[in-house]
Amino acid sequence: MSLSVTTPFTQRIPVRFHHTDPAGYVFFPRYFEMLQAAVEDWFNEALGLNYYDLVNNERLGLPTAHTECTFTKPCRLGDFLDLTLFLERIGNSSIRVRFVGMVDGEMRLEARSVLVIISLNDGTPRRISEDLRMRLEAYMAGQGAQPDAPPARER
Repeated sequence: MSLSVTTPFTQRIPVRFHHTDPAGYVFFPRYFEMLQAAVEDWFNEALGLNYYDLVNNERLGLPTAHTECTFTKPCRLGDFLDLTLFLERIGNSSIRVRFVGMVDGEMRLEARSVLVIISLNDGTPRRISEDLRMRLEAYMAGQGAQPDAPPARER
């Protein structure tokens, strides 16, 4: 396995009509769909593992066990959301990832999720394989320092 990571995985997402509410702002559940798509693309592009094969051939899933998200400013139709994925923790059967979403360098959202590796045959957690662990560790080592979150604003 050869995995060379020098920067964290970032996916540029154009905010489309189907992401937005009638006012033209991203409807908040759509962000969670974007986070899931980023995880799938992260596996394919940054970790070098085919997400489809993982799910359909190996019968492993990565459901979200916990997620939290802070929206700092809305995204609008026509924006380009740069969604960066940082790997924060590797457990026995789970990982914790942090997502930072920016438009033109301005923070729009920050989210953290815990994803658990499970068997799709019986729904029970599975140990992270040595191959996946090596890929995750290489990614974590090469992603660089994580940016600080902006201070919370009082409403």
